Amino acid sequence: MKVILFIQFILVLGIAGDSIIKYQNSYSTIQVEADRKASFPGGAEKMNEWIKANLRAPIENVRYGIVRVEFTVNKSGKLSDFVIKKGINKDMDFAAIECLQGMPIWNPAIEQGKKVNQVVIIPVQFSPSEQE
Repeated sequence: MKVILFIQFILVLGIAGDSIIKYQNSYSTIQVEADRKASFPGGAEKMNEWIKANLRAPIENVRYGIVRVEFTVNKSGKLSDFVIKKGINKDMDFAAIECLQGMPIWNPAIEQGKKVNQVVIIPVQFSPSEQE
């Protein structure tokens, strides 16, 4: 048990040492302390339009609701490390991740004049209008 806790502590130190800025509120799109937060090219409104245009719900096992997906915006603006923070079911969760993985390169976060990695959570909503 002590070994597992020690390994977890080392992993947390490793993450903190890599300048990853953690989110504070799991429902917000981006909620961090940074000089400039990571952002979708064109802003939040363009991101919502992009998601709406590219989100494809599965044909079977359709449910309505919100899937919250966490990912990292790397220093280069590329997206990685996709994780479901709150899902609906495996098919809907997969559709949300698949959609977000296709996003264009983001504008990276800036902290003290340097580009840094940033963890972001995006709520992806499935509603009856997207299923038509």
